[in-house]
Amino acid sequence: MCSAAAAVLSVATTSAPRLSRRVAVIGGGSAGVVTARFLKRAGHDATIFESGSTVGGVWADNPTNDVVYKGLHTNLPTVVMQSPDLDFASSVPSYITKEMLGQYIEAYGREFGLLQLATFGATVTRVAPAASEGAPRWTVEWTVDDVAHSDVFDAVVVATGHYNKPYMPSLPGEENWLAGDAARRITHSLHYDDPDDFRGQSVLVVGGRSSGVDIARMLYGVAEWVYVLEKKCTSATTHAAEAVTHVPLGTRLCRNGRLAAPRGGGGGGGEEEEEVEGPPVTKVVLATGYVYSFPFLDETACGLTFEGERFVTPLYQHLMHAARPFPGGHAARPTLGFVGIPLAVPCPIPFFECQAAFLAEQWAKPDAALHGAEATARRQAWVAAMRDAVGSRDQDLHYTSTSARGPGTTSAWAYMRELLRATHATRPVDEAGDCWLERPSWEARLTTVEAVYADRGARYPKLPWEDDAYRRCEYTVDWASGTWSVDASRC
Repeated sequence: MCSAAAAVLSVATTSAPRLSRRVAVIGGGSAGVVTARFLKRAGHDATIFESGSTVGGVWADNPTNDVVYKGLHTNLPTVVMQSPDLDFASSVPSYITKEMLGQYIEAYGREFGLLQLATFGATVTRVAPAASEGAPRWTVEWTVDDVAHSDVFDAVVVATGHYNKPYMPSLPGEENWLAGDAARRITHSLHYDDPDDFRGQSVLVVGGRSSGVDIARMLYGVAEWVYVLEKKCTSATTHAAEAVTHVPLGTRLCRNGRLAAPRGGGGGGGEEEEEVEGPPVTKVVLATGYVYSFPFLDETACGLTFEGERFVTPLYQHLMHAARPFPGGHAARPTLGFVGIPLAVPCPIPFFECQAAFLAEQWAKPDAALHGAEATARRQAWVAAMRDAVGSRDQDLHYTSTSARGPGTTSAWAYMRELLRATHATRPVDEAGDCWLERPSWEARLTTVEAVYADRGARYPKLPWEDDAYRRCEYTVDWASGTWSVDASRC
């Protein structure tokens, strides 16, 4: 395995010299294959390290991290999820199964010549700053069939997702509740698979985002009673005919299995309580998301904070290491990148494409520009502004609705547009480009996707356990005109 320093690459679209870097992409899910594609397009030499036997990540047929529960259908339509450069097959419905999405990611890898860039069955064990002259580089160590390997790369992208280590907050009264009956259990949605496992039980589902909504709906009519605890609920409300109770934050588990909710809502800060109507809780499912965990990265050596946290810092644009000086006098390393860190992403593959295009163009810059004082200060200032924006709520750092970029930029769509405009500043839009990011119509395309996404949102259930009729809608889009329609006859 080789490794000369980053090579100079001549590109006609810009007069500035460009570098071609050797890049290790850790993870072969959707974020990883997308990243490899755009690194390749920008002239870099990418290698994907994937622990499974094919690309697809959690959506693959035999994933190494099996977090997708039985019967899952996507909560986004295909016209929103897909790359603008590769449509889903016309035979699939708008809302698809895990298997269909896995097949699409594999087709993406084939379409753009990415499978040959992958080392499958590779478990990355260590990524660390390399001792090298000149620009900072990275040592990557991995195993395949228990055989150890090592190489040095100019840059590293972490694209392993964030569905590995569950976030398991303690609930008020949890210890007392568990002590009241040895049969009681608390589990995380990571381990949830089949509603039949909870048949006849009284289940408290904690969390009101996608997995919490899905699990509450699947348990409805199977469990004896379903309680849903989420922050959008302001006061305990029982729907006795449906055997469902909605409870607010601060609701407490009691030793006798009953729930006690803050009277009139609140956050559990000493308010008066009222006993919640319904049978004793026998099981709890935490649909509370995940913490970030990258076991191959050493936080101290890499100048990062992430382990067991709901954020990764310091990252510029949620993407690039942002200059916390390294131990021993090393320079900051913007050649450590992360794709797929943000939460509540509305259109995953186009979103990852925007991130990957931006990162690939940043890394094509000469070392003097990438590592220079001006660029370093800009990245540090962005991180500082984001920290100021979230205050004490570090867990909000990676919601793109939280902005360090000023008025009018507080959405994932604005974030994507910002990344693309920055990309086009160094790689101008080309009428003949074979990628949507290099077509003059790229912003109109994104606007159409945003409109379909908004329509889907308007049809989303108002209460977590309600029927998911929105998944029976079928969308049709004419991309040339930017018009779309929805068949809601089955919704």
